[in-house]
Order: sequence, then structure tokens, then C-alpha cells
Amino acid sequence: MQVIAILAQFSSYILASVFLLGAACSDLSEYDEKQVELALGDSLFNSTESWGFTMNIIEGGNVRMSMQGSYSYNIQQAGENETRIKGPVFINIYDDSGTLETTVSCDSAVYQPERERFEMFRNVDVNTVDGKNLRSDYLLWERKIDKVSTPEFVIFISPPDSIAANGFYGNSNLTNYTLNEGGGKVVIE
Repeated sequence: MQVIAILAQFSSYILASVFLLGAACSDLSEYDEKQVELALGDSLFNSTESWGFTMNIIEGGNVRMSMQGSYSYNIQQAGENETRIKGPVFINIYDDSGTLETTVSCDSAVYQPERERFEMFRNVDVNTVDGKNLRSDYLLWERKIDKVSTPEFVIFISPPDSIAANGFYGNSNLTNYTLNEGGGKVVIE
């Protein structure tokens, strides 16, 4: 009987120790609370990656743009969304009826869907179906307003002429554009 009484008393001490230890562990230090808040705050950050990337933009039942790349990395954070595409990257731009209008190739690109904005980097080569060609190392295409621009050096070929300039502003099918040349602007009709 005496052994049972000692075990009962000993088990009460163990149970009390476990409760005290549990209570001590449940109180986080100020540093630990900040770490938990930071980790929970990062839960708004999301990223995905894919190989063999393909994207189509369809409007009015017609494909308006298609893009292909070898790898993409999508980042979503605090309401911002950005897709980085590694190449070679190929873009086809279609008119309202779905007819191919312009092709673009480059080494890499960044797409921001909220602004419908494409940035293309290194070895950018734009070709239209009517034979115009634009080459640069950087090109920005704002798809919503169909504005193509670069402050960089460009070579623009509109057969039979070719022009080298620093800066280009125009539309995606290269029918309406302005070239900056030697500090002045030359508008070619």
C-alpha cells in the first residue's frame, strides 16, 4: 500500500511538472512572436515555375498574342504579379481577325499582366508580315495601348532602307513610328 501511495504522490509531481513545462513553452518570447509574424506575412508571397512555357491571350474569340519560352518563373506578392520567361522566347502578335501580324524573338522576357506590359531583353528581333524588321537589346511593349519603345540603340529595316538610331517609339506592326537619331527625332512615313 505504501508503494502505491508513493507512486500516486510521485505521479502528481510529474503531472504538475508537465503542466508547468507546457505553460512555459506556450509563452513565446518577443523575438519568436516577431518571427512568426514575418513568416505569416510572407504567406502572401507565391511563386511557381514551369518548363516549356506557353501563353495565349484571347480576345473576342481570337488569339491576339501567343508566347513560348523554355522556362518561366511567376512571382505574386502584395498584389503584384510578374512572369519571367527565359528563352529563347518567341511571341506572335495577331490582328483583330486573328491574322498573324508580327513575330518577336528574344533571349528573355518579363510579363506584368495587370499592366499588360512585356519587356524583352537581349537579341530582340521584331519582324512584320510586310517585311519590316527592328533589332535591339531591349524593347518594351505596352499591349493595351499597342506602344513599342526603347531608349536603346536600334537597327530598323524597312526595305529597301535601313536606319540605325538611339531610341524607337511606335506600334507593334511598325507602321507608325518615330526614331531618335543623333539627339533629334526623324519621323519616317
